[in-house]
Amino acid sequence: MRLALAAVWAVILAGGITQTANSLQTDVLGVRASIEAFPAWMLGIIMASYYVGYSAGPLASRGIIARFGHVSSIVIALVLAAAVIVLHGLLVAPVPWALLRVIDGLALSIVYVAIESWINDRVENRVRGRIFSLYMVAQMAGMTVAQILFSMGNPKTLSLFALSAAIFVAGAIPAFAVRSKAPAMAPPVPFRLPQLFRVSPLGALTTILAGVSWSVVFTFGPVYAQKSGFSLSGVSLFMGLAMVGGAVMQFPLGWISDLIGRRATIGWMSAGGIAASLFGLWTDGWPAIFPFAAALLTGGFIFPLYGLAVAHTNDRVAPGARVAAAAGLVLLFGLGSIFGPLLTGWAISAMGAGGYFAVLAAVMGLSVTATAFRR
Repeated sequence: MRLALAAVWAVILAGGITQTANSLQTDVLGVRASIEAFPAWMLGIIMASYYVGYSAGPLASRGIIARFGHVSSIVIALVLAAAVIVLHGLLVAPVPWALLRVIDGLALSIVYVAIESWINDRVENRVRGRIFSLYMVAQMAGMTVAQILFSMGNPKTLSLFALSAAIFVAGAIPAFAVRSKAPAMAPPVPFRLPQLFRVSPLGALTTILAGVSWSVVFTFGPVYAQKSGFSLSGVSLFMGLAMVGGAVMQFPLGWISDLIGRRATIGWMSAGGIAASLFGLWTDGWPAIFPFAAALLTGGFIFPLYGLAVAHTNDRVAPGARVAAAAGLVLLFGLGSIFGPLLTGWAISAMGAGGYFAVLAAVMGLSVTATAFRR
């Protein structure tokens, strides 16, 4: 465990810093769009545009990483993401935002493919659940920090956009500092999506569902909180509690999955996600303490799903195919993420703010079903 962590701590830190910037920009865009009176369906399209780019990134990332290496790919993509979020603050309109979100998603998907293939290249199966859970804890911690930063800024000005850009650039520093320890430039080993489904059908399916659920929380969590009448600090607290829940549950669930197996852990965790989401739906409109509790619980049961799905899949993937497999998993996550904002925008338009929790409950129900029929 110590040796594995020593080999990947820098990219775990890079992932956490990157996710701080990503979460901050998502909060800023969601709230600024509401301030500008963008309709919910339009916001859904804007947020889904990010995941269109995110899904396109893995198609190119295998070749990019093979040509330029993990470190250069991370640095260049993060600098591009920094430039894009600043342009969001300068061009406040639905069409430019949608186009910029595509570019942003493309850049960050390359970053995550590089980081996650680096981790899985250096970590053995017997500790993969715990190591990958630490990577996810770093991301949850980054998301929590983002909520604090968001509550201290003003989404009506350029300041939070510029802060997001600076944090993106900072995310490249840890990986660059340990560039001599990066994996060798992997050849672009073919590993197409049908093969990924054959190797690990449960891993592939739950990765898609993780993408749906994560994108629902990221893109419409702030919108739900705002429509529920929370102040700016209340929106930050609502999102922060979801991240804290995810961070607290990551390592215990990763450790449990190393002991009893990924499939059983995913099944029980998804059942908990259904219960937490239904609790949030039931308490919609109640005093703030109840939606806050629902945010904490849903985050705890929903955010670990991606890490467990990736660990489950990489248990079955040959070492030489891990860059390609990471690209495939990020692609599946991105494809699932496209549907989260679209479904939630429609659900909130039809049901009110409670549609947010209704979509999460439905997604977790599909995850339980997947564990019953797939391995």
